[in-house]
Amino acid sequence: MPLLEISGLTQRFGGLQALTDFSFQLEEHQLVGLIGPNGAGKTTVFNIVSGFYKPTEGNIVFDGRRINGLKPHQITALGIARTFQNIRLWNAMTVLDNIRLARTPQLGYNFLDTILRTARYRQAEKAIENRAREVLEMMKLSDIAEEFPKNLPYGLQRRVELARALAGKPRLLLLDEPAAGLNSSDADDLIRFIRWIHDEFKLSIWMIEHQMKVVMSLCQHLTVIDFGCVIASGEPEEVRNNPDVIKAYLGDDTL
Repeated sequence: MPLLEISGLTQRFGGLQALTDFSFQLEEHQLVGLIGPNGAGKTTVFNIVSGFYKPTEGNIVFDGRRINGLKPHQITALGIARTFQNIRLWNAMTVLDNIRLARTPQLGYNFLDTILRTARYRQAEKAIENRAREVLEMMKLSDIAEEFPKNLPYGLQRRVELARALAGKPRLLLLDEPAAGLNSSDADDLIRFIRWIHDEFKLSIWMIEHQMKVVMSLCQHLTVIDFGCVIASGEPEEVRNNPDVIKAYLGDDTL
């Protein structure tokens, strides 16, 4: 059984059809890409899978469970984590607290436990703290645990966002343009870092990316969409030389 299976996914916004009959499968521990020109519908797919949009038509099954219509925090609790094209960190909170908050959907205690500071509350908070510090250590971020994200270089903010996504122990990580805003050197570091995450955390990764160096270096399989429709799917070199893909990228034959 695939870890993630999408079938017949269609999304309409009023009279605009952003996605048409999109189908896709992702297996355990795959690292795959979703690419296409700007406005093709890539982020719409991620917004549906992560619960920000409810699809007009189609089904999404994660680990054997249909997740259509679930709220984002419910989907996160099931094991799907996500980063965003525009970094979304809480700048008024420390890096450590940003990571701690990633465990919110899996707290395991209720409001009364919080008020009474019960043993269940204390145990859960200790586990959250330990997990946050463990992830910071693994991601080599321990020395900035008490810093505020707004004071960090852009590349480090990206790493903090990845650490926050990983703190919830996901089985599937959705990366929405992780190389956005990075220079060539930082993109090279990102390639090594994502490859390490994929192997170290034993998870599946589905990424949207415009920097083709990143995509071609990392992805085992690519799906290409244009105007909300799949136009190609296959191994990176096969997709790179596909005439429909070349045409979609405005006739550029050197993707």
